Amino acid sequence: MCPRVFPSAGLWISLGMIAIADLAAMAVTGFRLTGYGALVPIAASIVALALGQFYSTVRPDARIAALGFGAGYLISFTLAGALLSYLGTSLGLPLLDAQFARADAALGLDWMAVLAFTDARPIFGMVLRLAYSSSLPQIALVLVVLAATGQLMRLSQFLALFTATGLLTILMSVAFPAAGAFVFHNPPAELRDVVGQAAGLWHLEHFQALRSGALRAIDPSTIEGLITFPSFHTALAVTTTWAVWRTRYLALPALGLNAVVIASTVPVGGHYFVDIFAGGAIAIVCIAAVLWRPRQHSTRVATAWASRLAAAPIRIGATLLQQPAARLSQVRNRRVSARNPASSS
Repeated sequence: MCPRVFPSAGLWISLGMIAIADLAAMAVTGFRLTGYGALVPIAASIVALALGQFYSTVRPDARIAALGFGAGYLISFTLAGALLSYLGTSLGLPLLDAQFARADAALGLDWMAVLAFTDARPIFGMVLRLAYSSSLPQIALVLVVLAATGQLMRLSQFLALFTATGLLTILMSVAFPAAGAFVFHNPPAELRDVVGQAAGLWHLEHFQALRSGALRAIDPSTIEGLITFPSFHTALAVTTTWAVWRTRYLALPALGLNAVVIASTVPVGGHYFVDIFAGGAIAIVCIAAVLWRPRQHSTRVATAWASRLAAAPIRIGATLLQQPAARLSQVRNRRVSARNPASSS
């Protein structure tokens, strides 16, 4: 049976808070949305949520309802998270590429050697490129598979992991910004033939424009991933593998594919090695946190807090309205007492 609030009240509250933070920050900093790019994800989210509502109430089907609600949530969170990443990048904190490169070197890891190794093996490089671009299709596959097989608790947990790892990587990338290994090491063009001349540089135009203040109009249809440290690709590879680990015939293929995804983040994604370690650590900690708190208990707590938050404005408003009435009543009583001292005694 699909829960009444899917994936959970807590996740929807978190999404609402992120959206409010985005809008408030845009109003203060002068950012604005431009074009009609936002209409596509918003419309897709509304359609998915409507589908979930239809199969939750009119023609009950827990699996389709969970798929609709899950897809609607995921699309909405992705848009809100991307805007948060852009707004955070505009803070322009000092870049830490040199520190990350030194950390790689201290671990005995040579980024340029890995790129040269990949460039010398075209088939290997092609496999890495395909694997790196598989993250988005894998998310869609996880949604469909977990919903179709009735693993609704697992699906809810995956969405919680996506939210937690996404938020952590966004916030950490804002606090510890980096342009990327391709920018820092600046390898010669001949070493980019296999991975592509634009590998690891897709984000650079927006990244630099946001930091310089030149970009203040965001077109959601052209949004790029700006995160270098930690690697969200790595975190996503770990969580998607975990999500389908109990699904027959998918566990081992997912493990193999995502091992290649993680390997591709260095020569194709332009990440430092420490980005991978940090992204993997975030995913493992988040998975441990999800498993540590039973699903039903988490839902009860989240729902309770949602009820309190929803009731808070009403209670505050009622209190503010009651205060003038109470004061007026006190004044009237004092006047009556003053006019009738005998009765008051």
